[in-house]
Amino acid sequence: MHKAYFEKMPPSVWGVFLVVLVVGLLSGSVAQGQSRRVVNGLGLAPSLQAEYALSGDDYVFLGTNTPFSTGGFDGLDLDRVGLNVGYERFWNTHWSGGATLALSGYSTARDGDVSPLYVDVIPELFLRHWNTLGSFNFRQRLGLEYLIPGGEGNESRARTRLRFDLDRLIPVGSVVLRPRLSYEAFAYLRFQRDEDEPKERTIDFTSLRAEVGLRLSDHLDFTPWFAYQSAYNNVLQQTDIDGKVVIPGGRRNFVTPVLGLDLRYTIFKGKQVFERRQLPTQH
Repeated sequence: MHKAYFEKMPPSVWGVFLVVLVVGLLSGSVAQGQSRRVVNGLGLAPSLQAEYALSGDDYVFLGTNTPFSTGGFDGLDLDRVGLNVGYERFWNTHWSGGATLALSGYSTARDGDVSPLYVDVIPELFLRHWNTLGSFNFRQRLGLEYLIPGGEGNESRARTRLRFDLDRLIPVGSVVLRPRLSYEAFAYLRFQRDEDEPKERTIDFTSLRAEVGLRLSDHLDFTPWFAYQSAYNNVLQQTDIDGKVVIPGGRRNFVTPVLGLDLRYTIFKGKQVFERRQLPTQH
């Protein structure tokens, strides 16, 4: 089903990956030591995907996601409903690029009233490099996206995201397993900050994700995964009516463990199955 498509990855590239991954993990540990760490309840992230395989390794995909939060007063809460579509073009065996468009709908509750439906719009352009390390696939994905919020009082913002992931395909009878580890960091692009504007953290969000994909057939696969997602904020000090500090200000790291399941169905152009490289469900 799969062939060796790549040359060995240059040691310098692997070195960069290790340095960035280790620095990212260590900086997260250091930040937790210097900042107050808040752990949220478990999040659930089911996703349904349809992928249309074009010529070569190119593809178009359509996906839905409905993240849930737990631990609230209502137990299980639906945070929002998302729809995303994307296209990726492979120029050769190492480089590809494409675009995605994500729509995320949600409503908020205030003083017992539920707001109208808001929809965030997020277009993105991205570049991907794909190589191998022995029998492992090694990828780096760099994206630039622009958040256009639908909610009131929110500002549009550009952000960049960098992801490293390492996986391996393991045939087991008629099933192919894909154990995979990925690390991704997000940062808002701050071209200019007003003098009176509070200083923000350098990295806004990180995600460390482990998964095992199961390829049941040429058309159907599913991927259970678990991730630690961290948001890095500077919060303002809050006091009560007597001036006593209730919530101290400063750095705050909000950590959310997330359990997810991606279900994907692949449709081939011309309806005939052909050999191709297929990305994990985390496009």
